[in-house]
Amino acid sequence: MKPLSEQLKDLSDRAKKAEDDAAAARSESCSDVQARTEKLQADATARKAQLDASAASTKDEIAKRWANLQAQMKSNVDDIKADIAATKVEVAAERAERKAERAEDNAASAIAFAYDAIVARADADTVQ
Repeated sequence: MKPLSEQLKDLSDRAKKAEDDAAAARSESCSDVQARTEKLQADATARKAQLDASAASTKDEIAKRWANLQAQMKSNVDDIKADIAATKVEVAAERAERKAERAEDNAASAIAFAYDAIVARADADTVQ
């Protein structure tokens, strides 16, 4: 797409040509005016076709960019979800490790308590 300054220059050039054509039409014969009118209509039709083609091309480009943006956003969301899932797995593993350590500590305390009970029973039996 042309920059706005170029578009305005083109519009100015076309307006000047229209003024020149109108001035020339005042001094021309009817057949010359008719030929000029037909040429102007052909030019307008060609410009419209060019504009339609440009609009279609721009529409296609926008559609491609939109599709790329959507694909990129989906990829980013998928990456975030994968990171969250990996973090959940890590947290679950850490939680399981802490639980196992607590259970081992409890088992060690139970063994120590049982040993103390055996020693106390042995002391009691010895005293009697």
